[in-house]
Amino acid sequence: DVWTPDPAVRQLIANRLGWLGALEFLTPLVPRMRAFADSVAQSGFTDIVLLGMGGSSLAPEVLGQVLGRPDRVPRFRVLDSVDPDAVRAAMARAKDTLFVLASKSGSTIEPNVMADEAKRRVIAEGHADWAKRFIAITDPDTALHKRAMTEGFRDVFVNPPDIGGRYSALSLFGMVPAALMGLDVEGLLAGARTMEQACRVERASENPGLALGALMGAGALSGRDKLTLWVPQQLQSLGLWVEQLVAESTGKHGKGVVPITGEADDTRLSDDRVVVAVSVGGQKAPGLDRLGIEDMPHAVLAMSGLEALGAEFLRWEGARA
Repeated sequence: DVWTPDPAVRQLIANRLGWLGALEFLTPLVPRMRAFADSVAQSGFTDIVLLGMGGSSLAPEVLGQVLGRPDRVPRFRVLDSVDPDAVRAAMARAKDTLFVLASKSGSTIEPNVMADEAKRRVIAEGHADWAKRFIAITDPDTALHKRAMTEGFRDVFVNPPDIGGRYSALSLFGMVPAALMGLDVEGLLAGARTMEQACRVERASENPGLALGALMGAGALSGRDKLTLWVPQQLQSLGLWVEQLVAESTGKHGKGVVPITGEADDTRLSDDRVVVAVSVGGQKAPGLDRLGIEDMPHAVLAMSGLEALGAEFLRWEGARA
């Protein structure tokens, strides 16, 4: 009865609790992800383009913008738009690009349209074996899973179906791209595992996920249903990930929390706000010198460094739940 006494809704929730066991699922797969990433790096690809929308693309975008190395080859980028200019830019080097088609349902129209265009361009470059330049990340038995097997994609990574899209950062949807970027997947998961253990502590003040969730919930119940995020410049993309996680997950039944990120520094905060500021590596969190913060319900989340992203994914998932 944590969330609802409604049996139908309880079943829906039960079908989305796979994120609680995601680390145990992922850990044995790290060698496979690393070996696959090494094989891609040795295959002559100059670029890797992830085709996805929403939960399938936001976490890889955060990882790439925060931890990615711009000089790394193959270069990694996310295409999450069907804007013609964005498509042309992402597919400019289709001849030497590996395409990662990421879709939980396997039927989302935007990534499928992007994939069709990528296929057309790869064939036009003279690669009749176009499927060897595609991989898929999806749920079991989706149309994409079946297509990848039937058409002979280079590889297919099948994610547990009970992990929701917004909770997929610490799943194959986030970690396969992380491996392809050359990131320390083991380190990301280790940080998340440490945060997971901290989130099992019963005392709310000592539980980082529960404390953050309590602040958000208490704020909303008292009329402060706007969650203002203050993050350093290098973590702006994390703010956008939090924005989707909180807004789309709580925005039901007229009781949602509205996250706000990227506001101008001189924005005047009203009494419908709760503030969460993030500090990195001991540096002072942005915004705390602003007038009136003493009277504003707020929390400061301290990250040891940018590599603690895995822990923050876990913290925010727990807080939102």
